[in-house]
Parts: sequence; C-alpha cells; structure tokens
Amino acid sequence: MEPYSTRLKNCLHELESNRFDHLVVTSIYNLKYLLGANIDTGERMTALLLSLKKKPKLFIHQMFFDQVPMSTEIEIVYYSDEMNPLQMLATNFLNHEKLGIDQNWLCSYLIDLLKEFPEITFEKSTIIEKLREIKDEQEIDTLRQSAKIADAVMYQILQLQHFPASEKEVARTIKSFFAEHGVEELSFNPIIGFGENSANPHHVITDQMCRMDQPILIDMGGVFKEYCSDITRTFFLGRRNQKFEDLYKVVHEAQLQAIEMVKPGVLFSEIDLFIRSLFAKKSYHQYFIHRTGHGIGLELHEGVSIHKNNHDVIQPGMAFSIEPGLYFPNKYGIRIEDIVVVTKNGCEVLTNCSKEVQYIEFTSVEQN
Repeated sequence: MEPYSTRLKNCLHELESNRFDHLVVTSIYNLKYLLGANIDTGERMTALLLSLKKKPKLFIHQMFFDQVPMSTEIEIVYYSDEMNPLQMLATNFLNHEKLGIDQNWLCSYLIDLLKEFPEITFEKSTIIEKLREIKDEQEIDTLRQSAKIADAVMYQILQLQHFPASEKEVARTIKSFFAEHGVEELSFNPIIGFGENSANPHHVITDQMCRMDQPILIDMGGVFKEYCSDITRTFFLGRRNQKFEDLYKVVHEAQLQAIEMVKPGVLFSEIDLFIRSLFAKKSYHQYFIHRTGHGIGLELHEGVSIHKNNHDVIQPGMAFSIEPGLYFPNKYGIRIEDIVVVTKNGCEVLTNCSKEVQYIEFTSVEQN
C-alpha cells in the first residue's frame, strides 16, 4: 500500500492541523493520489470520507467493485441504485462539526447535505492539492521518465515528420510516436500552430497546411504511468529568418534565466515578474499574455501557478513548467516550455530537447 498509506496518514495529520472534523474527497485525481486506484463511476457518487480517529470510508456503487483498491486501511461502503448514498454518508456527521470538501464535488450533493445539516460548517479544502504539490522520489522519477519520452517524440517529429503537412497530420504523427514509446494517452490534444495560428496560445488544430517561411509551434505531452509530460518548442519552416531569430532569442534567454532563478525560498511571483521585466525592456511585455507556468503531475495543470500575484514560496519537490511566450496577433507566436522539479539548491530540468533555433526543410516546394 506504500506510498498510499503514508499519504493517507499525512492527509489525516493535515486534517487535524486545519481543525476539520471530516474531509470528503471526490476528485478522481485526489482519490488516485491517496488510494492508488483509478476510480471513475460517472454520475454515481463516489466519496472517500476522512474523519479524525476513525477509519477512512470509501462510499462507492456496488457495480464498480472492480475499481476498489485492495487495502485494509479503508472501509468500503457499497450502495445500490435504490439506496441514497448521500444519506449513508450523512450518518457520519453531526451538526456543529467542520466539514472540508475537495474542489470537485457536484454542488447538487453539497446542497442536499446543507439542507440535512444546516449547522455544519462547510469549507472548500485544498489539503490534498497542497500535499500533491510536493512530489516524492517515486513521483519525480516517473515524471522524469515521462519527460524523456516527450523529448524523444519531439526529436522524432523534427527528424521524421514529412513537410508540407497539415496541423492535424502533425498531431496524428505525435500520437503515433507516443504510442511507439508505450504511451497511449496524451496529456492533452496537441497544440500545433502554423504561422499566425501560433499567435494563439491555445490554438485548436485545423486542416491548415504549413507554408514556407513561417514558424511552427508544437505543444504536446503524454501520460506515462499516470504522470503527465508537457513540452513546447517553436521552429521555423524554410529559410533563415533574422527577425524570427531575434525574437526567439528574447524568449529563449528569458526562459533560461527564469529557470536559473528556480530554487527553494524564491516566490513564484518573482519569476513571473522577472520575465515580464525582461520583455518590458524590449517593449514586448504586452505580447506575453499568460502566466509563466503551472504545476504538473497526475494532472496536466495542478497545484502551483506561476503568476505575479502568487506569493507562495517555492519548495523542494515541486514540479512545474516554465513557459514564457510572445504572441504577435495575425503574425506568429513563440513559446518555449520545459518542466522543472525543485531540488535542495536549485532545480532539475526534466525536458531536454534542444532549444536552439532550428529550421525545418520542406521536402517539396509548391509553386504559386
């Protein structure tokens, strides 16, 4: 049951520190983190109840018995369609208690529980999310392996993808290459932006074909042993372009210097503000339109957020992206993204695919 036994104990300790009487856990990813099981019961209620000085209870429909983890540390409470699982859960509560709810419970359940116990104190809980921010050695090693696969796929795209191609064709190639490495699930639908489409940070791929003398932005990731990877590189298709190289250098240098800043004790806000100050010196600050990075782990976006208003302190074991970008509307965008994990004295960069300016050759040139 390790490391899940330790995680349950840590969660119960935090429950007591935060003076909660109970914590209701319903997020698929929080359940996976605490129990090591992939539990997805659709619209039917599944909830892990953590209570002080009581054995954890997992409430789950009997139809999903095969998803229940093998553990002696939790009590399993099955219910059927004709039973009311909320009422079964409610028998564990008393008025005037303090109940924490994780962030994914359907409001319909919460509303019914409020009607049943009007004097209970309900609070949104981030206890598990905060625990998940600090990765253990097993998690870090899995993230490291996941990142290596993403590196390999990015390299394969550069070496083996036939151009000209459409954005959708490149996305299909990415999925195929990940599958070759045993990764069947992607972290997200790849973002492939040709030319002006690269100026949209979350561009949705189309059938658009690439053309000579335009940038190509590729943002992708896969899920290896439950843990996500995420990497972005921007290339140029065709002949050398000095304007692109100059802008690319600005983003590249900002990213490298920001990574150098990552170490315990630094505030997340400091990193974001540093990058914005560098862009401001070049009068490009208005073209950086998103945060500097996000936490990663069981979910693509989890935990920490690197923006100017987040004054939390960076701690060892945290894993997150550093991904500055410049986006020029109706022209093109440049983004470089790597995943880092914080060490005692700095950070380890998990994604190591080359970040030098790279040009992609056309295998054929269309005549106008």
